[in-house]
Amino acid sequence: MQAALACTTMERSRRRNRLRFPSMMLQHVRTFVKGLHLISPDLTRERLEQETRRVFDVCEGCRRCFNLCPSFNTLLDRIDDHDGTVSNLTAADYERVERECYYCKLCYNHCPYTPPHDYEIDFPRLMAAWKKQRVKEQGASWRDSLLVKTDLIGKMGSLTASLTNRVLSTPWIRTVLEHAIGLHRDRHVLPFSHETFPTWWRKRHATRRPEPARRKVVLFPSCLVNYQAVDIGKATVQVLEKNNVDVTVPTGQRCCRMPSFDLGDTDAIVQTATHHVRLFQPYLDQGYDLVVPTPSCSLMFKREYPYLVPTPEMAKLSERTFDICEYLMRLKKEDALSLDFARTTQRIAYQVPCHLRDQNIGFKSKELLELTGARVELIEKCSGHDGSWGAKVEFFELSMNIAKKTVRSISSVEPDSVASDCPLAALQLDQAGATQPGRGTATRHPIQIIRDAYHPSS
Repeated sequence: MQAALACTTMERSRRRNRLRFPSMMLQHVRTFVKGLHLISPDLTRERLEQETRRVFDVCEGCRRCFNLCPSFNTLLDRIDDHDGTVSNLTAADYERVERECYYCKLCYNHCPYTPPHDYEIDFPRLMAAWKKQRVKEQGASWRDSLLVKTDLIGKMGSLTASLTNRVLSTPWIRTVLEHAIGLHRDRHVLPFSHETFPTWWRKRHATRRPEPARRKVVLFPSCLVNYQAVDIGKATVQVLEKNNVDVTVPTGQRCCRMPSFDLGDTDAIVQTATHHVRLFQPYLDQGYDLVVPTPSCSLMFKREYPYLVPTPEMAKLSERTFDICEYLMRLKKEDALSLDFARTTQRIAYQVPCHLRDQNIGFKSKELLELTGARVELIEKCSGHDGSWGAKVEFFELSMNIAKKTVRSISSVEPDSVASDCPLAALQLDQAGATQPGRGTATRHPIQIIRDAYHPSS
């Protein structure tokens, strides 16, 4: 017993010393490379390893992100296995930490050392740089290269929606796909829509008779809304028009390229960012704002594009980009939002997606839902789906374990319904048991709830 107590005391002392590490070792940390840029032309493996050791040293001493995601659990456990010596980490350790990062970016907001702090820690982008380095050295698998082509998958899936949906819901075919390309057989998939959002928009746009609008927005629906979660796009348009906002959906939009971070393909992101700033610039010049109903896509426009393409035009696009609920609460602040809601006393468990939290805009969806009279319980936990990451065989169980923690938080508030701004998070929460299948209680986007509260006629 005494030996055990002594070990416990020693461990606590070791942990306390780690917490003091940043202030104790500042001079040592400064000897490493800081501010490494993902698209720097001199991004060599040697410089990347040097920067990584610097960052890992700080993480080892801080440990604030312990248990935040699989990457940090693995990183800190492996450091402990090497007696607390970061320099003893192996190439296999680096790769496992990198692969378990799904770019949720929660650690960035948790970290006390992000810019403008002197340490300039940006763990998510460091992991993206490692993904880029791994693909450069090893190449990308056929599966991983396919999964980032969301536009292509969406178009093909919707063209053959009946067949595709049947195939993806047939157990023996899913088993074959698991062995063939590494997509987990149990991963639920959003069904493809027979009528895509662009098709619905063209029909509506051709027949509607808009009233003179006080405000104008250009809508970026996203791949998921275009081909699978189509009703989110419909609800977005209906609510905006209910509030006398003119909506335009320009042709020529592409996937925002958030999935390209899985391969560290910053070149593809830069090309797409440049394309979109040229596409939307004429609208911005005419006073339009850009509205996006999916958090990962709005994050790209707000944060990632300006980082990779730091031009005045891109900065303007970033400043004029709004999440849909953020935009509506802006109207509320200007006394321009219709409050003609059917009142409710429902209790809603609202899961705020990671990429919405990273935008630091507060909890606009929660505030909007509360305008209907609903009691909204905030769930600040990751769903664990995270794009294609949670669909891969090697990460599916990790993904579901993350989701189960969130579902426990949801269940504890005993909600009447569940909401999330991310269609994939909603899918994940439903699969993990947050709602009751077959009873019309699936997790919904807040804009769908607001649309129904307005009782629109179209």
